[in-house]
Amino acid sequence: MVVFFDIDGTIVDEATQILPQSAVDAVAELVRRGHQAIVNTGRPFGHIDPRVRAMAFTGYVCGCGMERILDGKVVSRAMPEESLCRYVRDSVRECGMQVLYEGETELYSDGRWSLGAAAVREAARMHKKGFATREIDSLPHCRFMKFVTHDAPGCRREEMLRRMQPYFSCIDRDNSMVEYVLKGYSKAGGAAALLAELGCPRSQVYAIGDSANDLPMFAQAAHTAALGDGMAQLKAQAEYVTAPVLQDGVAQALRHWGLIGA
Repeated sequence: MVVFFDIDGTIVDEATQILPQSAVDAVAELVRRGHQAIVNTGRPFGHIDPRVRAMAFTGYVCGCGMERILDGKVVSRAMPEESLCRYVRDSVRECGMQVLYEGETELYSDGRWSLGAAAVREAARMHKKGFATREIDSLPHCRFMKFVTHDAPGCRREEMLRRMQPYFSCIDRDNSMVEYVLKGYSKAGGAAALLAELGCPRSQVYAIGDSANDLPMFAQAAHTAALGDGMAQLKAQAEYVTAPVLQDGVAQALRHWGLIGA
């Protein structure tokens, strides 16, 4: 069996950043029983909380499918070419967008613009986990994996989207924040590619998440569980609604399916 796990709001509680020991133990038991435990996240692998990387996960689909890692080996990794990264940087400036670029192991901001509250919170949260934030112009080569823009007063959001759409999937997160992923990559596509590499049929695939952006991952699985404190849109599509994150939701879902002991 293969079980896909989202991280933020599923393995780690969003509000408190607590990683329940029950989730750590449940994933370890799942792997001991011979199953594959795979993280499926929008974050690049180098941005994953070190506490999560220390868990017993056997594989990762990261960066919305741009990275696939199995048994400690990189199966595939994609990044925009440097020329495209420079085009993005220049377009961000010309359109007046606030931005956070996601490098392989760091966040990059643009010193020409101050960050809004949401971007500041994300940078601060990553800093607490040991990840640095640098300015994009400090890099010897302008290169990153993906990026997120936030609307700013007077910005030209529609023009930014027009420029990016030939090269990126532009994912509207909350009407003021847009995530940009290289065309041809997604959480669903990354999961499907990894399942093909494992030779695993859909009937043996499970998925656990908390947010509407986990719906594409759910589409790859025969059995799905939504966290009890997750989004209503996902819970409506889930086969099973488990307990909230801090009430041992991950362990409860795995027990429900009989993948770990009672």
